[in-house]
Amino acid sequence: MKKIVLFFALASTVAFTSCSKDEDDTDAIVGTWVNEMSATPQGGETTTREDRWVFKADHSGEFKKTTNGEIDAETSFSWTKSDEGYQVDYKEAVRSNEVFTIGELLGKRILEKEGTMVATKK
Repeated sequence: MKKIVLFFALASTVAFTSCSKDEDDTDAIVGTWVNEMSATPQGGETTTREDRWVFKADHSGEFKKTTNGEIDAETSFSWTKSDEGYQVDYKEAVRSNEVFTIGELLGKRILEKEGTMVATKK
Protein backbone atom coordinates (compact mmCIF):
# COMPACT_ATOMS: atom_id res chain seq x y z
CA MET A 1 0.00 0.00 0.00
CA LYS A 2 2.85 2.39 0.85
CA LYS A 3 4.38 1.77 -2.59
CA ILE A 4 1.12 2.71 -4.32
CA VAL A 5 0.80 5.95 -2.33
CA LEU A 6 4.46 6.77 -3.03
CA PHE A 7 3.96 6.03 -6.73
CA PHE A 8 0.95 8.39 -6.98
CA ALA A 9 2.78 11.10 -5.04
CA LEU A 10 5.72 10.94 -7.45
CA ALA A 11 3.45 10.74 -10.50
CA SER A 12 1.48 13.82 -9.44
CA THR A 13 4.71 15.76 -8.83
CA VAL A 14 5.93 14.93 -12.33
CA ALA A 15 2.55 15.83 -13.83
CA PHE A 16 2.46 19.25 -12.14
CA THR A 17 6.05 20.16 -12.98
CA SER A 18 5.66 19.18 -16.63
CA CYS A 19 2.56 21.35 -16.99
CA SER A 20 4.48 24.58 -16.61
CA LYS A 21 4.25 27.23 -19.33
CA ASP A 22 6.41 26.30 -22.30
CA GLU A 23 9.02 28.67 -23.71
CA ASP A 24 7.30 28.15 -27.07
CA ASP A 25 4.56 30.54 -25.92
CA THR A 26 7.04 33.42 -26.39
CA ASP A 27 8.19 34.61 -29.79
CA ALA A 28 11.81 33.69 -30.58
CA ILE A 29 12.88 37.32 -30.96
CA VAL A 30 11.79 38.35 -27.46
CA GLY A 31 14.86 39.05 -25.32
CA THR A 32 18.13 40.93 -25.52
CA TRP A 33 20.37 40.85 -28.60
CA VAL A 34 23.87 42.32 -28.49
CA ASN A 35 26.61 43.13 -31.00
CA GLU A 36 29.92 43.88 -29.29
CA MET A 37 33.04 45.07 -31.08
CA SER A 38 36.49 46.05 -29.78
CA ALA A 39 39.43 47.51 -31.66
CA THR A 40 42.89 48.50 -30.50
CA PRO A 41 44.93 50.40 -33.05
CA GLN A 42 48.68 49.88 -32.79
CA GLY A 43 49.92 52.14 -30.01
CA GLY A 44 46.37 53.36 -29.27
CA GLU A 45 43.64 52.79 -26.75
CA THR A 46 40.99 50.12 -27.07
CA THR A 47 37.62 51.30 -28.34
CA THR A 48 34.61 49.17 -27.44
CA ARG A 49 31.29 49.57 -29.25
CA GLU A 50 28.00 47.89 -28.45
CA ASP A 51 24.62 47.81 -30.18
CA ARG A 52 21.84 46.40 -27.98
CA TRP A 53 18.26 45.57 -28.94
CA VAL A 54 15.71 44.60 -26.29
CA PHE A 55 12.61 43.03 -27.86
CA LYS A 56 9.60 42.86 -25.53
CA ALA A 57 6.63 40.49 -25.76
CA ASP A 58 4.23 43.44 -26.20
CA HIS A 59 5.86 44.17 -29.62
CA SER A 60 7.83 47.15 -28.34
CA GLY A 61 11.54 47.45 -27.79
CA GLU A 62 14.57 49.61 -27.10
CA PHE A 63 17.77 50.13 -29.07
CA LYS A 64 20.97 51.58 -27.59
CA LYS A 65 24.36 52.20 -29.21
CA THR A 66 27.36 52.88 -26.94
CA THR A 67 31.06 53.58 -27.35
CA ASN A 68 33.29 52.87 -24.35
CA GLY A 69 30.17 52.75 -22.17
CA GLU A 70 28.93 56.19 -23.27
CA ILE A 71 25.56 56.34 -25.04
CA ASP A 72 25.88 57.48 -28.66
CA ALA A 73 22.24 56.93 -29.63
CA GLU A 74 19.10 55.37 -28.26
CA THR A 75 15.50 55.00 -29.35
CA SER A 76 12.45 52.87 -28.84
CA PHE A 77 10.88 50.78 -31.59
CA SER A 78 7.92 48.59 -32.42
CA TRP A 79 8.21 45.21 -34.11
CA THR A 80 5.93 42.90 -36.05
CA LYS A 81 6.40 39.39 -37.38
CA SER A 82 5.78 38.67 -41.06
CA ASP A 83 6.67 36.01 -43.62
CA GLU A 84 9.90 37.90 -44.39
CA GLY A 85 11.00 38.09 -40.74
CA TYR A 86 10.71 40.68 -38.02
CA GLN A 87 9.99 44.25 -39.16
CA VAL A 88 11.50 46.83 -36.79
CA ASP A 89 10.20 50.40 -36.97
CA TYR A 90 12.33 52.84 -34.97
CA LYS A 91 10.63 55.85 -33.35
CA GLU A 92 13.58 58.16 -34.07
CA ALA A 93 15.94 58.32 -37.04
CA VAL A 94 18.80 56.72 -35.08
CA ARG A 95 18.60 53.74 -37.47
CA SER A 96 16.62 53.06 -40.61
CA ASN A 97 13.71 50.66 -40.25
CA GLU A 98 14.87 47.11 -40.96
CA VAL A 99 13.85 43.46 -41.23
CA PHE A 100 15.63 40.81 -39.16
CA THR A 101 15.56 37.03 -39.28
CA ILE A 102 16.76 34.58 -36.65
CA GLY A 103 19.45 32.04 -37.41
CA GLU A 104 21.97 29.89 -35.60
CA LEU A 105 25.75 29.97 -35.60
CA LEU A 106 27.97 27.67 -33.53
CA GLY A 107 25.03 26.70 -31.34
CA LYS A 108 23.99 30.29 -30.58
CA ARG A 109 20.92 32.13 -31.77
CA ILE A 110 21.79 35.07 -33.99
CA LEU A 111 19.91 38.05 -35.34
CA GLU A 112 20.48 38.44 -39.08
CA LYS A 113 19.84 41.15 -41.65
CA GLU A 114 19.94 40.07 -45.29
CA GLY A 115 21.85 36.92 -44.31
CA THR A 116 24.55 38.77 -42.33
CA MET A 117 24.92 38.34 -38.56
CA VAL A 118 23.91 41.47 -36.65
CA ALA A 119 23.81 40.32 -33.00
CA THR A 120 23.70 37.31 -30.68
CA LYS A 121 21.02 36.56 -28.11
CA LYS A 122 21.99 37.04 -24.48
